[in-house]
Amino acid sequence: MDEFSGDDGISVSVMGDPLDWRFDEVLTAQIQRMNRAQRHQAAFLALRRLQAPLLEIEMPGDWGIEPAVIESLVHTGAERLNGELDDAFQQSIAQLMRAPLFESEIDPELAESFQLEAIGGWILLGQALGELSEVQTDRIIILAREQADYLDQCIEGTLMVIEGEDLRGRYLESVDDRFRSYGLGYFATRNLEVESQCHEVILAASDGPEVFANQAGRELLNACDTYSAEVLSALRSFPREQLS
Repeated sequence: MDEFSGDDGISVSVMGDPLDWRFDEVLTAQIQRMNRAQRHQAAFLALRRLQAPLLEIEMPGDWGIEPAVIESLVHTGAERLNGELDDAFQQSIAQLMRAPLFESEIDPELAESFQLEAIGGWILLGQALGELSEVQTDRIIILAREQADYLDQCIEGTLMVIEGEDLRGRYLESVDDRFRSYGLGYFATRNLEVESQCHEVILAASDGPEVFANQAGRELLNACDTYSAEVLSALRSFPREQLS
């Protein structure tokens, strides 16, 4: 077992078990090859895959978060993907954290739990900028992996038929063995596949945020957005009284 420690004293252990999907060996090795700017881009894309529920589902009024605050967070968080401290992004996070949400005990419904995890991921990213170590990057990327698996578990545990079931089944039958071997559901598997595509393009590109200005980069953004829209659609399939 390999263990990576950050300056905050928190460590993440990478297990040797080849079936531990949270620490896929190939994806972990790719992160280890990245420089800080590339790790920022990879973390940003992980959060992009969690973005649609954050932007498109109305938050509870008692959270005290205006849509403009979230839009500012997402906009400034996408502006400078170089791994360095970013005053505008930090101001957006500071504005967000003044909301009553952060002084409350929350018992979230399913969709709300996805929003909270996405918010937490953006805050983690803001705290990491200027260093953004492998461990800090892993935390954010693993967050996206775990949320995908959680959604699969919710779908499996419901008696409802979630739209697109046949398409998801056909995808799992045809996906590369590397991802199918984990035995995960659609969303966890698809997230890993998209993440792999993201890492490959980031590593192949020249340094700098312009990675998203070329065709390959735009296709990454589209892939993340398409995946995120599927997450949103699945979450909206659950009646609100069942989203807890």
